[in-house]
This record gives sequence, structure tokens and C-alpha cells, in this order.
Amino acid sequence: MKIINKIEEAFISFSILFATLLVLVNVTLRMFGKGITWSEELIRFMLIWVTFIGISVCARNDEHFSIEFIPQLVRGKVKKGLMFVIYVLSLIFSVIFTWYSFKLLQFTFGNGQLTPGLGVPFALIYGIIPLSGFLLIIRYVQQLIKCFSTNFDHNEKNDIPVLKDVDFR
Repeated sequence: MKIINKIEEAFISFSILFATLLVLVNVTLRMFGKGITWSEELIRFMLIWVTFIGISVCARNDEHFSIEFIPQLVRGKVKKGLMFVIYVLSLIFSVIFTWYSFKLLQFTFGNGQLTPGLGVPFALIYGIIPLSGFLLIIRYVQQLIKCFSTNFDHNEKNDIPVLKDVDFR
């Protein structure tokens, strides 16, 4: 799994760096009246890909938006059960998301539509959706495994500080 982590992080870093450089070059060229016509479309697609790969990274690090009020109030087996239910529901969503994204990709392949600026098939752009769904499935299976091996009796970094844990010196 470490190889997937490295690939995700390298892809995100490279894409953001490349998009930034491409914007800088395009702005500079526009000052001289010669912009790159396809650059804005490529940057838009790269940011879409970064977003979908970022979904997997957030799932891996357990950093998605969530309502943490109830999980912070409970401990032990109750918290483990609650986290199990959350991860199972997330896994079910990921499977459904991946299934329908494959259907979208099949439809996109079928119509053969090309992007206006780059002239590449939209299926290439939409390919990130099932890929990110597959990565989400992997990440939520990892979270379920981690859930079984974690002891929820101690204070975690995300927990609300308990008065006895606060140093008033």
C-alpha cells in the first residue's frame, strides 16, 4: 500500500506544480499576445484529477468532513462499533460510486466526444472517477482493518480535551 501512497502524493504534487507553472507561462505569454489556447482546459482537467485522487488521500488519513460530536463522546467498544458502521457505510457508498462511475465511463466511451481544446476523448478525463472509486474501496477496507486493531479507550488527537487533560500552568 505504500507504493499507492507514494504514487498518489507524487501525482498530486506534480500536477499542482505543473498547473502552476503552466498558468505562469500562459500569463507571461498573454502579456505578449501569444497565449497557449489549450492550457486552461488542461489545468482544469488536472485539478479535477487532483481532486479525485485527493479523495483517496483524505480517506486514507481519515480527514473527510464528518460530524465528530458523537464519536468524541464515546469510548471503547461503543466507539469501535460506531466507527465500524461509519466505515462500512463509506465502503458501501464507494462500491456504488465505483459501479456507476464505470457505467458513466462506458457511456462516455460510446459517444466518442472529444474535449474542445485538447482534442482528447472525454473518456480519458472521466477515467479518474472509477479509479478514485477503486482507491476509495481500498482505503475504506484499510480503515476497517485499522478499526479492529485500534483501542478506542484512550484520548485520540481528534478528541475534545477533557478538563483533567488540560495543563493550566
